[in-house]
Amino acid sequence: MTALPAKLPRGSGAPLGLSRLTVLVSVGFALCLLVLLVVPLLGGGVDLRLALAAPPFGPYDSPDALVFWGTRVPRVLLGLLVGGSLAVSGLAFQAVLRNPLADPYVLGVSSGAALGKALAMLWPVSGSLAIVLWTPMWCFVGALVPLLLLYGFAASGRRFSAMSLLLAGVMVNVSLSAVILLIQYFADFTKVRQMQLWWMGALDVIGYGRLAGTAPLAVLAVMVIWLHARAMNLLSLDSCTAAHLGVDVRRTVNLLVWAASVLTATVVAVSGPIGFVGLIVPHALRLMFNADNRLLVPLSMTYGGAFLVLCDTVGWRGLQFARWLGAPVAFSAEIPVGVVTALVGGPLFLFLLFRTMRAQAAACD
Repeated sequence: MTALPAKLPRGSGAPLGLSRLTVLVSVGFALCLLVLLVVPLLGGGVDLRLALAAPPFGPYDSPDALVFWGTRVPRVLLGLLVGGSLAVSGLAFQAVLRNPLADPYVLGVSSGAALGKALAMLWPVSGSLAIVLWTPMWCFVGALVPLLLLYGFAASGRRFSAMSLLLAGVMVNVSLSAVILLIQYFADFTKVRQMQLWWMGALDVIGYGRLAGTAPLAVLAVMVIWLHARAMNLLSLDSCTAAHLGVDVRRTVNLLVWAASVLTATVVAVSGPIGFVGLIVPHALRLMFNADNRLLVPLSMTYGGAFLVLCDTVGWRGLQFARWLGAPVAFSAEIPVGVVTALVGGPLFLFLLFRTMRAQAAACD
């Protein structure tokens, strides 16, 4: 397995020192982030009169305020939360598994949450409170299934093996995906269509209820990962080295896997399984800055959210561009953001794989 870059700025345990170039690049990216957030807020399928979209003090005063504050602002905030959470969980999995090509779905957590979503669709409930809690509950239960299986697998050995955990996660992922396909085969057409649309991933949200229910748990999981950033630095080098330097490898690995899995399940419950964000963003930031996870965790949270919001903007802009070209578009909804991230992440994954193979060949020569 290819190890992650181990070049840390001042040692994995020393105070974090940032160069002037790093600070300038960070400020530049932050300004770009602010510009990117203006595009989805001001653009969309409906033209807004900004003078009538002032912050409402009570009920929405106009349809423009309803669209702006009731749909676009929650959608951008949800994109920031989901994208940042997926990027941070991908960073944690890459550190634990010492594999730069790992992402939040490598251990089957996404497939488990999708299985819970499919079961929730098969047995719907009535009542507003039950509807709000029913699907997230099933997603959490489904995400715990592969996590408990892998936890039992890891506990059966005397030493932690990243390769064994990775291979076991791939097999669990394949098995759960087969169960989902079996459910879709026996379900009726309407529910199968709902499962397929949810599987593509989307940021469709109205109001702040789902955002308020998701943000506290996601922020808590991110803080747990950030507090263990120094241990992630040592685990990225080698588990034996980390153990000699005072890291309880088994406890730390279990804690990071649980935190990253809960983080993934939390956002998958509201947005669907959006792929490649946890692969692209941490790897790109690691190449641009350095391998110190104390810096990469907040950067991944910030730029992961910006990347997903940008992909979501490309989705509805791409559909408008297709109509402008005269393409035979038979629907009015935007392209799902999960499709956009897959189109971007697929070629980039092949590039990273090719780059890894070349690095391995150069090391052998």
